[in-house]
Parts: sequence; C-alpha cells; structure tokens
Amino acid sequence: MGKSKVLVVGGTGYIGRRIVKASLAEGHETYVLQRPEIGLDIDKLQILLSFKKQGAHLIEGSFNDHKSLVDAVKQVDVVICTMSGVHFRSHNILLQLKLVEAIKEAGNVKRFLPSEFGMDPARMGHALEPGRVTFDEKMVVRKAIEEANIPFTYVIANCFAGYFVGNLSQLGRLTPPKDKVYLYGDGNVKGTFIYLLNAINTCIN
Repeated sequence: MGKSKVLVVGGTGYIGRRIVKASLAEGHETYVLQRPEIGLDIDKLQILLSFKKQGAHLIEGSFNDHKSLVDAVKQVDVVICTMSGVHFRSHNILLQLKLVEAIKEAGNVKRFLPSEFGMDPARMGHALEPGRVTFDEKMVVRKAIEEANIPFTYVIANCFAGYFVGNLSQLGRLTPPKDKVYLYGDGNVKGTFIYLLNAINTCIN
C-alpha cells in the first residue's frame, strides 16, 4: 500500500502525540495542526517543535478561522482528530463540527478518523451523567460526518488500561486507592481494557 499524507489534529495530547510518532515511524508524510490557541503553552510548543525535528510538517490553522482549516485539510489525504473528549479535562468534542465542515468543503480527504478511541457511543445510551455528555456529543459528530458523506473510520478501543487498570477502575484518580474500592454492579461483569499502543497501531494501519 502507498503511504498517505496524514494530518493529526490535537497532536500534542495524550493520544495525539503517540499517533504522530506512529505515523512518522510508518513512513507517512505527517502533518500536525499548530493552533494559535495554544498561546504561551511552552510544553505544547516544545512537543510541536520536536515533531518538526523528527520530520513532521507543522500547519498553522485555527478553529476560529474556517479558511485556515480548509487550507490545512487540502494538503492531506487522511485527517485524524485526537482532541480531548473527557468531561473532567478540556472538552472539545463539538469543535470537530468545524473540522467536518472544512473537510466537506475541501473535498479531497479520503478518510477521516474523528476523536473516538474509547467506548462505542452508539452503545452507551444508558451511560450516566456527567460521563454521558461525551457519548452524546460524539453521536452528534458522527451524524454530521455521515450526513456530509465523508469517508470515515471510527476506532473503538474500549477503555484504555492506562486510565482504568492502575486505579482499579476507580473514577477520579489514576493511582490505586488506599482505603476502599468501589465495585460496579454486582462485581461479576467482565471488562475489556486495551494497551494504548494497540489502539494507535490500529488507527495508523
């Protein structure tokens, strides 16, 4: 198979920076959206510059500037969005609607992978607040993608081990609890966790 031109949106984040590295390692011509919204966040800037040193191309673009998004998208074949969608951190799922509009207008993208990478939102209608807002908003983005007839892939990786194994699946922390552990349901339901690199390899390949 030939190599693709891949644009990663959200490339400085938890999943994004790993996808950028995997894309480069696979030999794809890799682009990373450099958004002015990072402001004076020197850590993110250093990550972006390290990508450039490794061979990635930095493309300036903003969700507040539709033309800049269209121009960025026109340079690639594949767009992978890894923007945060968890309710307890930065929550940017619906910003992807602007990216969908840009991809639709550009008309050249062969594959779009929106920010999914977790549980299948189509099967999470029973989820409780505040977590369910993530699933509801992902479904809004899916609807927009499909109505725009954009070729897509949804990567469903279930729960990341990095977030759920070390803390024994206790919400609100990443380290093991020292006093008590909450069991969900009757404690007999099996869970599926994935090693992050498995999800990244699935996404790139």
